[in-house]
Amino acid sequence: MKRQNRKTWSALIAAVMLGFGLFTVTSPANAALIKTDIVMLVDESGSMSTIHNNLRDSIGTFASILQNGGLDAQFALIGYGFAGDSIRLLSDFVDAAGFASAMAGITPVGADEPAYDATAYALEALPSEQPGLSYRDDAVKNLILFADEASNSDNYFDADSLDGVLKDNSALFNVVLGGDFSELIDLALNNGGNSFDLNELNTTVQSEIDDFVTNFAEVKLQETVDFCDQNPDHTACTDSEPVPAPAGIALLSLGLLLLTRRKFG
Repeated sequence: MKRQNRKTWSALIAAVMLGFGLFTVTSPANAALIKTDIVMLVDESGSMSTIHNNLRDSIGTFASILQNGGLDAQFALIGYGFAGDSIRLLSDFVDAAGFASAMAGITPVGADEPAYDATAYALEALPSEQPGLSYRDDAVKNLILFADEASNSDNYFDADSLDGVLKDNSALFNVVLGGDFSELIDLALNNGGNSFDLNELNTTVQSEIDDFVTNFAEVKLQETVDFCDQNPDHTACTDSEPVPAPAGIALLSLGLLLLTRRKFG
């Protein structure tokens, strides 16, 4: 009888462990990611060279933090301020490796920095030209502006009119700035974003770069999650809740049923 009891408990423990094991394995695989399309708007003025290099080298870390946090992110690159073509698309949406390659097209030789027009361009709102970015219909739009000067030489937009464009697109807006440019900061704070100190990325000390990128990615991740909490009916958010993993639970129940039948049948 004792031997039979030991067999019964051994089988029960095995069923429980197998059931919970499959539950653990199945849950992440079935968890739905929040899609987000991230456009990096990068000032191409001559003082931005170190920023360009660090952004190129750290995009993989940035992307990994977003992915591990539950985001399905892709990246596009727009340069603005380049002499002869003040706003230009350097890459449609690609993965982190593709974005790093596209950064080779950034040339820090510009002077004028029309940040408002460049942001409107990213949202297909500039009257003179559109980049034709392939935004996903079911993704949160995320715009991130890197600049060491306040917006200048804009032909079409100012802070107020750009604010309307951002809201019309339900776009999150972040700024990484090399100065206290209040209008850009207010635009970010009024459109689900934050402002960051560009000087923390303008360094050759790797530990400082890593700290900045980690903090920046974690804040960006939380912003996107918060967006879906506040806008549950947005197409990017309606299917973003984790899907239950029934396989492990079903197998656990089956194991318990078989044990019960063996004992009492």
